[in-house]
Order: sequence, then structure tokens, then C-alpha cells
Amino acid sequence: MAVEASSEPVWLTKNWLEQKLRLYFKNESLELDKLEIRPAVPKGENYASVMNRIKVEFSTKDSAKKNTITFLAKSTFSDKDPASDLLSDYGIYTREMDMYEKILPYLAELVQKELGDSKKLFAGTVSVDREKNCIIFEDLSLEQYKVVSRLDKLDLKHTHLLLDRLATFHAAAAVLAERRPGIFERNYDRGFFNKHTRGYETTMKNLLQALSRSLELNPDLKQRYQAKINHLIDHVMDYGEKSTSVNPNDFVTLCHGDLWTTNVMFQYDEQGHPNNVILIDFQFSVWNSPAIDLHYLFSTAIQENLRWNRQPELVQFYYYKLKDYLTMLNYSAHIPSLFDFQKQFQNRAFYAVFSSLIFEPCMLYTGKEKASIEQGLSDSESGLRFRNSVYEAQHIQDKLPLVLPFLDQLGLLDEM
Repeated sequence: MAVEASSEPVWLTKNWLEQKLRLYFKNESLELDKLEIRPAVPKGENYASVMNRIKVEFSTKDSAKKNTITFLAKSTFSDKDPASDLLSDYGIYTREMDMYEKILPYLAELVQKELGDSKKLFAGTVSVDREKNCIIFEDLSLEQYKVVSRLDKLDLKHTHLLLDRLATFHAAAAVLAERRPGIFERNYDRGFFNKHTRGYETTMKNLLQALSRSLELNPDLKQRYQAKINHLIDHVMDYGEKSTSVNPNDFVTLCHGDLWTTNVMFQYDEQGHPNNVILIDFQFSVWNSPAIDLHYLFSTAIQENLRWNRQPELVQFYYYKLKDYLTMLNYSAHIPSLFDFQKQFQNRAFYAVFSSLIFEPCMLYTGKEKASIEQGLSDSESGLRFRNSVYEAQHIQDKLPLVLPFLDQLGLLDEM
């Protein structure tokens, strides 16, 4: 789940960046003449890191002209930020650095050489600095990649394109695991629910309590669902861990883990049609069933008519893409049937509960309170106001009569 960007890191200086760019461009004569830093994402669109866009002007001895280019710098919160301790327990910062150094380049090569897909799959990495917990990426906005509005969400064309790319990612990761046994054994077992830490427990419980309070605004919903939400408050982590337990016959692979609108970017043709999509933000990548990516995506990022009416069809679309790519990559393990994969999707359905009732309302927040992990944790008046305003917002109140019955009819709000 993507918090509001903090001020620029104090270590992000001209001298530090100059050394990184000399290595990236393989030119020791590079001199950084100008550096501008500004927040890269708007309020409410990044809950787990600090993102800054850095514009640089540099010169080299072998070129008379000055060069201007922009990059993105992604770093951790300061040690004083309450989110820092919570997120470090999940290993997200070292995991994403591992992804950009050790995993994504191999996946891109696999897709390009063996699937014949030359389209960009991920953002290129300029530098990974483990001492500073920082990654510098190429700025994909220079290639006209854009993020779809988190409020408008993805239509069918965007959704199909993303599911195709997601199937490519999942298939390539499964094949990489076959060819390099053990590559995902370390630090890829800590998604939002896992057996090592319950760092998100307080946040999830606090938000569910705010949801329960908001049901006072709708007597019908209060009567039908408040007791169930109150029961869920005490069991959300248990049910979440149960939903991510891997069964012996499950197809598992590397999942993105936090797949919503702000973590994908689309490129468009001259007519305005999307023709490529890349995945970004791999902090919560986890070895598990790809069904968790599907539930998270469907619950947070696709338009409402698709969400309520076309999920089985979208799972089928994804499945056939996955099967084709696994076959093309000579995956040797068992590929489940569509029937078995649909069951696997159903078995992970609790992912739709926390995605729909906890994360999505925060993702859609447009209120005046500061949106941050700290606000989810805090018992302060500001924290309470934030959480209450998340669920009292009219667009969330309008969604609850659809979301709650949908989940309830699947048995997801009862004891599990």
C-alpha cells in the first residue's frame, strides 16, 4: 500500500549524486552543475516511501553542451517517522533493492529473449545505494508513461493490458525460480500478512473500528454488518495469514504484492490508446499465489462495473495468458487447470476483504487531514479525525452498500 512525501533527504546532495551519475554514464569527467529536487507524487498516493523527482544539469569533457535530465529518487522515511519501524519489520527496503539489482534485470532479459517481447517491462535503475536505502530510477514520464487517476480507475482496455503484463511477470518469475533454485527463499515471505510480523495489525484494526463507527450513518448497514465488522477487528490478521498459506498443489510465483493504480504506468499511442504498461514499486513483492495480486487489483484499481460483474471473466483472461507464457518459457512444473486456478482464486478471497475495506478507502482519500501510516497508528485527535473522515466521505458511503453485500455473500465477513 502506497505516505505523503516528506521533505527531501539531507544526504541527497550534488556531490553524492555526481558520483552516482559518473558510474551510471561511465564517465569520470561528469560534473553536476545544477540540482533541483521536488516531491514526485501528490498527497495520498504514496504510503510507504519518500519519492522525489530530481532534475539535473551536467557537463562532460567530451561534450560542449550541457545535458539536462530528470530521475526519480526513492528512499525510506527518517528514523524518527513511526512508519519506519513498522515497514522495516517487513524488510521492504532491502527487498526492493534486491529486486532492482538481482531480479528485475533477469526477468526483463528472459521476457525479451525467450518471449520476444521488446517492450519495456520495468523502470531502468540508475543506482542502488544500500547505505542510504535509496534507489534512483529513470523518469518514465520522459517516455510519456502516465499513472491512471486513482479515483477514475482502470477501464477494460487498461485492465486487459495490465493482466497480460502481470501474467508475463508471474510466468517469468516462476521460470526464474526453476532455473535458479532458492533465489526467492530469503525475504520474499513477508507480504501484508505473514508469519513473521504483524506490523500492520494496529493500523488495520484502527481503520476497521472507524468503518464500524461510520455504519452509524446508515441504519440498514449498521443492523446487517456492524457486528460482523466488529468481529473482524479481532481476527483480521488471523484470517489474512490463513488466506496466504500456500497449499501443496497451489501454483505459486513472485507476486507484485501491492498492485493498484499508482504502482503501474501506461504508455499511449497517438490515438490515446494504451499500448504498454510497466510495473513499479516492488516493496511488498512476495512468493505466493498470483491470486493475491488479482484480488488486490480487482478490489482497489478497476472500475466498478468490472469489479462487480466481470471478475470470473477477468480471472479466465489472466489464466490463459499465464498458461501461454509458462508454456512458451518451457516451465516444467504442473500448470493448474482453469478450474483449479479459479478455486485457488476463491481460496484467497479474504485478500478482497482487507483490500476493499481497509486499503481502498485510504487510497481514495481526498480529505483535508494528513494521510499517512502514522495517522493510521495514532490515537491522537488528528489520527481519529483522519480515520473517521476516510469512511465518512460520501464516495465511500456510496460504495459500502455494494462492497459489504458482495463480501458477505461470499461468506467473507463470517467466522472463517
